[in-house]
Amino acid sequence: MDLKEKVVQGESAFGWLTDVVKGVVVKAVKDADEVAKTVVETVVTRLQETIQAALELAAQMGQATASAARGAINAADESGADAIKVGVKLLTGTFQGASETTVGAIQALKNVVSGVVQGLAEVGTDMEKALARLVGEAVQAGAEVGGSLGEVTEKTITGIVTGVSKTSSSVTEAIQTSVSAAVQTAAKGGQDVGQVAVSAVTGALEGAKKVGLGTTEVLQTSVKSAIDAASNVSAEAGQKVKNALMETVSGAAEILSIKSSNKDSQSREEN
Repeated sequence: MDLKEKVVQGESAFGWLTDVVKGVVVKAVKDADEVAKTVVETVVTRLQETIQAALELAAQMGQATASAARGAINAADESGADAIKVGVKLLTGTFQGASETTVGAIQALKNVVSGVVQGLAEVGTDMEKALARLVGEAVQAGAEVGGSLGEVTEKTITGIVTGVSKTSSSVTEAIQTSVSAAVQTAAKGGQDVGQVAVSAVTGALEGAKKVGLGTTEVLQTSVKSAIDAASNVSAEAGQKVKNALMETVSGAAEILSIKSSNKDSQSREEN
């Protein structure tokens, strides 16, 4: 049936044309949909491949950075230099000349710390002394460049946990020393001690997950270390840290509640 017959039979030529156009549009949309779907799938696949390659490269770069730092410490020791001092320079050098702590600097810091820690253990350094100094210097460096002190603290302690886990030193003792040093440095330096405590505990937990340690024990150790270190500076600092941890760190409130209940029970028994 042609257009003239449709008009004679009372059909709207416009309606007929509209149906034709509609059909064309629907087909075009369907075709475009298929094309778009293919394009999107291709883009997503390419993106996933790119991200995976980037992650693999980042992991390799991280290992290379840690190895370089570890080698530098060994070389320093062999030449008679102060290995801890060299370690501090490697660590703080991540921030020197930077106006802020960039993502790249933060990631580099974690790997540098891990390598430095491994190197210091290999040359027989007093690890408690070394870790306290490394963390203290990191907190100060992070504060001085005006970057994210919390991120600096977190990644430094994560690097320490992963580094120490590859040595014969105690990870638990390393966490106690590192968290205490971070909080104490912040409290004495006038930084946000609550923020630093939260970041220190978070860093310890992140490190524990990376090396397969039980997070419950690490949480207990790091929370206690943070509060004790702050309380040794002042009662006010201790309370700030306690409040910050209870409000921010998952599980901290429960640990502190149990600890408080045990103290109350012990006190009643003694009376």
